[in-house]
Amino acid sequence: MTDFAHITAWSGRTRIAFGPNTASVLHRMLSDVASRLDGSGRKGITDTTLFPDAYRHRKPSAAFRERHGAAMRAQVVAAFTRVLEAWSGGTELELDLAGARDLRLVLAHTQSAYLRRPRWEVPVDELFSTRWGAETKFAWLQALESHVATAALSRDDVPVFLEI
Repeated sequence: MTDFAHITAWSGRTRIAFGPNTASVLHRMLSDVASRLDGSGRKGITDTTLFPDAYRHRKPSAAFRERHGAAMRAQVVAAFTRVLEAWSGGTELELDLAGARDLRLVLAHTQSAYLRRPRWEVPVDELFSTRWGAETKFAWLQALESHVATAALSRDDVPVFLEI
C-alpha cells in the first residue's frame, strides 16, 4: 500500500507516519484551505460554511456569527498557521496534546471545503456512503481526525496503533 497514515501514541505524544503521496496531498489540502480562510485562495470559505448554526432558526444564528464569527475564524486560522509551521509536508508528524488539538481542529474545518452543503446539514447516510471526489476526501479527513483524537486522548500506559 502506498497511500497510508499510521497513527501511534505513547506518553502524551501522537506520531503520524504518512505515505509520501498521502503527506503531499494532505499538506496541499491544508495549505489550500488555509489560503481560502484569509481570502487569498481561489475561493473564500464563509462563516456559514465553517461554523454550524448556534440556534434552530437562521436569524439568531446569523446574529451569533456576526458577534463571534471573527474571533472563531481567528482561532481556526491560528490553528492552521501552527500546524503548517510545525509540518512542512514530510512523511512524519509528531505532536504533543496541544498540537493534536490543533490538527483535529484543522482537519474538522478542512472538511468544510469538500462538501456541497455544510457538514451539519448533510444526512447521516450520505456522510458515510462511499463516493468519488469531494465526499471521499471528506470521509478520509473525518477518519483521520477521529484516529488522531483516539490516539491523543488514549491512556499514557496503553500504546495506540491505528491505520488509515
